[in-house]
Amino acid sequence: MNPTRRSLLSAIGVALPLGIAIPPRARRNLATHASAPVLRFRSFEEAVRAVFQADDSQSAVCHRIEIGHSDQVRAGIQGCHNDRPFAGFPAGSLRILRIGSEPGPIHQGVRLYISTVDVARTNGMTPGVDSRPLDFAALPPAPILA
Repeated sequence: MNPTRRSLLSAIGVALPLGIAIPPRARRNLATHASAPVLRFRSFEEAVRAVFQADDSQSAVCHRIEIGHSDQVRAGIQGCHNDRPFAGFPAGSLRILRIGSEPGPIHQGVRLYISTVDVARTNGMTPGVDSRPLDFAALPPAPILA
């Protein structure tokens, strides 16, 4: 590459990041385009706290909550209860009723497939109902497109 071409490319490379070479009309058109979706992670504890705070009743209402995928979830956590205080609830007061995998919402043409758990709030351990203890803090965070 000859020196004049190299210096011309260097000048363009310096001017573009500073916005000097882009006319104002083109800059406005660039700003109107939507940005690409950003992948974020929402912790299971945050999701449980948000869902059950919105539900003021003390009944055993079941809520579907998104979680991340892991071998522990695939192995089966159905019927487990929290073994220690979690998200402001005492030990034994949250129980996982069902697990599943389903397509998540579409955000700007991108869809994630998510794992879900149905969590119910209970009044403590119920005699005669089999339940295994599980550290709910070990469940992976859910991927969310924002």
